[in-house]
Amino acid sequence: MLQLSQNWFRWETDALFPGEGLNNRGRILVCLVEDPATKRQQPRNYLETLEDRVRFLEGKLRESDLEGSTASPSNEPSTFYPRSSSEQHELSDLSSMIGTLSLSAAGAEPHYLGSSSVFAFARFVEPSLRQVVSSIPPDKASEGSNQPSMLNPCPLPEYQTAVRLSNAYFQNIHPQYPFLHEPTFRIWESALKSPLGPFEVLEYKSVPIYFLFMVYAVGALLLPTPGYSPERLYASALLYIDEILYHDNLECIQAILCSATYSLRSSKGTSHWKLAGQALRQCINLGYHRDHKRLRLARSQLQSELQKRAFWSAYSMECSASLLLGRPLSLRLQEIDADLPLDLEDSCFTETGLCESPKTPSEPPTMMTHAIHGFRFRNMLGRIHSTLYSDNTATDFDRQNAHIKDLLEELDKLMASRPLPRSPPDGGALSFFTTPDWYQAVYDSAILQLYRFHITDSQRSVPPDIITKCMRAAKSACHSYRRQFLGTPTTPTWGALHELFLAGLTYLYCLWKASSARDSLRHDQISSTCTDCTMVLVIMAERWKDAAPYRDVFEALASRTMTMIADKQQGKEAAPTWFATEQDRYSADLPEWMAGIADSGISLGVDLLLSGLGDDFSFSGTCEGGDESWDGTDVSTMYQL
Repeated sequence: MLQLSQNWFRWETDALFPGEGLNNRGRILVCLVEDPATKRQQPRNYLETLEDRVRFLEGKLRESDLEGSTASPSNEPSTFYPRSSSEQHELSDLSSMIGTLSLSAAGAEPHYLGSSSVFAFARFVEPSLRQVVSSIPPDKASEGSNQPSMLNPCPLPEYQTAVRLSNAYFQNIHPQYPFLHEPTFRIWESALKSPLGPFEVLEYKSVPIYFLFMVYAVGALLLPTPGYSPERLYASALLYIDEILYHDNLECIQAILCSATYSLRSSKGTSHWKLAGQALRQCINLGYHRDHKRLRLARSQLQSELQKRAFWSAYSMECSASLLLGRPLSLRLQEIDADLPLDLEDSCFTETGLCESPKTPSEPPTMMTHAIHGFRFRNMLGRIHSTLYSDNTATDFDRQNAHIKDLLEELDKLMASRPLPRSPPDGGALSFFTTPDWYQAVYDSAILQLYRFHITDSQRSVPPDIITKCMRAAKSACHSYRRQFLGTPTTPTWGALHELFLAGLTYLYCLWKASSARDSLRHDQISSTCTDCTMVLVIMAERWKDAAPYRDVFEALASRTMTMIADKQQGKEAAPTWFATEQDRYSADLPEWMAGIADSGISLGVDLLLSGLGDDFSFSGTCEGGDESWDGTDVSTMYQL
């Protein structure tokens, strides 16, 4: 038996450490030494193991740099498949991962890529070397720079900057997705007051360090001048995620939701549709979708509330992403009987219980009042999606109309019961959710979801009142987005981009399909709505390059629509082809712009509207790679999900 000094300890474990002994039960004895500075207990070969690991990683980094500098540039990304369990093989594929980053970018939603989709999830579930990379912007390719830039991790911000970043998060993101506990986070954050705080107080444990970096990364995306790179903060957070993902627990779900929240506002990172779905499946695995009381699971009040918040945040996020892409929901509504979270601020519940009773309807709304109502709205959108869009067996037109009527009644009640607007945060609202127009915009989006199949049904005539409802909702949505994005610090998301584009597209579609709609509106009213939508798309495209195809396509469609209306009012017939090659500057670029929209993700609603517009007038032009003209009736084939 080994003889140890008073600073040495003998522990039992089932793990293998070289050079240790066995006890009389045949189990391995591990010798740990206490570090005098940090008081941490470490294996006696800890330093040697770290040095070997550093040498190994440095060698692999040199190899990847060498491969990257000698590789010939290619315009076509290679297909990426899941890696084997061999760590050396994972690291050798780093340069390939850089070249195919667009397959898993947050804005470049893949179109059922099969094994590539599995790989994107494996990037977060399986421990591996992670580095955040950014691909070369297309407009920089001509400059001869074919080497993507690799972002290095960074240290935690100083305390004052950290508080500014975390305030941006908790004032703008937390009211929408309240899956973190702010008082716990503030305790971790207070350690940054001392330069040695991360070491002495947090001991650089993975859980607090990861959530600190992720909250600051999202906050940096929100602030106009954050002072820190969001990408570098995100890269730093990913260094600590492996240990968290090893465990199927609440912290694992919260970590995935943090990454999904980042991807909602960034063109880099894993698809938020995949991340939200992964978080939701983890919730299902742990039973968060079921009533805790009925399952009789012993939990503290704090744990119980955070689990409910995590589940409803994951479900709401996945609902939004599924609607955006026209994909089925991961969880049927009939399987959910979990209660909504209590209407209490974070400071009102602890491990020992509640500090006060939940808010009553007569009291002023809290942060959770808006979060809970947001959950209800997205639950309603999920029901609309499942009832009208996901049931391929529903062919009875009268029955479908009955469903629409029932859903509309519930939607109107939900809108009527919305809470009073909150006071904007200090410095203005940075998130659309915290603005007074959010409820109106999501209501308008739901109206368009309810009636879109009606206006795109080529087998039946569309009642004029439905055309009027759709145009009114589309106009209202465009005006809401203009009020909140023009001249304000509000940051866009992929959901906002999609809903705005869909509203504008619906408005144009109704103008082309119904002469009664054109005749009932003045030219300046139509121009105002089109201008509102165009202006906001321009603002979004200035901040996100991936939003440019949406802007360009809508500008082209709106320009031709205004020309058509002017010709009609002057008694002229619209041109048989709505994009004349010689006269319209958009004709050559339109197929490429639409392909760009397909690359970044498109829903069934956008697909149907574009197909319908294509049926009304053909697109003249030449397809890339051939001499055949591109007929508008083939538009829908570009957007199969």
